[in-house]
Amino acid sequence: MRNKETISLWQLFILMLIFEMGSATVVGIGGEAKQNVWIAISLAGLIGVGYIYVLHFMLGRKKGYNLFALLEFCLGKWLGGAISFLYIMYFIYISSRVMRDFGELIVSTIFIYTPIEIISITILLTIIYMLNSGIEVMARTSEIFFPYVFSFTFLVGMFILMSGEIQFENLRPFLDEGIKPIFQAVFPSLLTFPYGELIAFAVVLPLVTKYKKAKGFAIASIILSTLVLVYSSVIQVMTLGHEMKERANFPLLSAAREISLLDFIERVDIAVVFVVMFGIIVKIGVFFFGAVKGLEHLSKREYRTYLFPIGSIICLSSIIITDNFAEHIEEGLQIVPYYVHLPFQFALPLLLLVIVLIRTRKKRGRKRSEMEWES
Repeated sequence: MRNKETISLWQLFILMLIFEMGSATVVGIGGEAKQNVWIAISLAGLIGVGYIYVLHFMLGRKKGYNLFALLEFCLGKWLGGAISFLYIMYFIYISSRVMRDFGELIVSTIFIYTPIEIISITILLTIIYMLNSGIEVMARTSEIFFPYVFSFTFLVGMFILMSGEIQFENLRPFLDEGIKPIFQAVFPSLLTFPYGELIAFAVVLPLVTKYKKAKGFAIASIILSTLVLVYSSVIQVMTLGHEMKERANFPLLSAAREISLLDFIERVDIAVVFVVMFGIIVKIGVFFFGAVKGLEHLSKREYRTYLFPIGSIICLSSIIITDNFAEHIEEGLQIVPYYVHLPFQFALPLLLLVIVLIRTRKKRGRKRSEMEWES
């Protein structure tokens, strides 16, 4: 085993921010809320803040333990190992889905004559190279590219506004159907994507150098990412209208294509593709890292041993996971949130939290009583 890897608080902030932005800035989220999508995202963001707080608290009860070590501590070697294996499969599956999202975006917009397999292989080799050098390399890379990702996202909205394509009336009427569509958008769609996916950081958080301060940085990252997602969704609705936004596979990309400024600034959709590309690399990288760290915990062999074989599985799965993009989207909206995301993102962590609280409280109570006896 090599020395334990660590990341700084700032690197955690950047990783989590780009992870949350990921593909969510480009694909349409919260469609059930229609023109009130910004309210739904804001509400889901508040839940996301609570979610990361609970994760930090739970992991803090056993210092240095990640998700897989905590599962073994709470459920025992065999049952904990079985649940750990299911989480590994979950991380691999979600990595495959995210890879398919990116592949479809690229082959439908830029490399229309390039097989999607080539796109997947290229991205996976890049991620494997970064993770082989360590999670801190991915964190440092995120630090370098973060200003560009953030700036491009902001400038796209500004350019659309300056092009005169924004219609503020598209945000009206306000709550015309009440709050029911808001809650339908939050549960389970926005709750599970992108905020519930923070479960992957249960593997990354213990690597932060100053764990106690990590909570504040993580919460700040969730708040900022929520603001970015609100900004992106509002731009999409104001430019396209909520009906066209729902019909578009990649609404922000469709909105960016409306930009025509001074007969000079056009075709800025390449900036949107760059934002998505790096967000996807980080998102897949974190899930990928979670999967191989789980295998490291189960087999007691360094995670780098599994990078290439697991990367190959992710690459292959992203191709065969569905026959076409329409089926991929339908599966992601109607099946995955209920039968995959909710159990792994909320049900199992909630059970784990209860067991952790019970077991650590007993130990702390025993230590306190021993100290009182000795005195």
